[in-house]
Amino acid sequence: MDLMQDIREHYSHMYPEREQVTEVEAPIEYVTLQRWHLPQVHEMLARAFWTGIDVSDSLEYSPERCTVVAMYKRMVVGVALLSSPQETYITYLAVKPGWDNAQIATSMLYHLITLNPRKDIILHVSINNPAVLLYNRFGFKAEEFIVGFYDDYLDSKSRASKNAFRLRLRQ
Repeated sequence: MDLMQDIREHYSHMYPEREQVTEVEAPIEYVTLQRWHLPQVHEMLARAFWTGIDVSDSLEYSPERCTVVAMYKRMVVGVALLSSPQETYITYLAVKPGWDNAQIATSMLYHLITLNPRKDIILHVSINNPAVLLYNRFGFKAEEFIVGFYDDYLDSKSRASKNAFRLRLRQ
């Protein structure tokens, strides 16, 4: 049962004289980070990680090679960022809640890897973060276990482990 379709049909029966709105579906597009994305990106990163994250400087370091933003219409539904084309360190990869099963993280990670061929890519991830499985599928290997890596960032009430794996994808 399509609830939205039922609501539209009910509305058209109740108000036949009014203009009927039709829903336009759109694809998820993967684009380079732009200044107008920043408010939505900052909000998403604050919800996914911690408050105070500012990625404005990503616009200065080859954003066409270091940033991927997933867009549904004009809404940011995912973001993946490398620190720079020289370091190729994934600083953040996040997907908007409710969009988890749309393969957005997989697509963004694939884009970052293909935008930076023949370069090793490094990241840190909390040991109990399900994203570890995603990174494993792409061939990332654990190089180090770091106790207390997220101590300065995570709230004491956070369920996320403060310990991290340092992962590397060798290319």
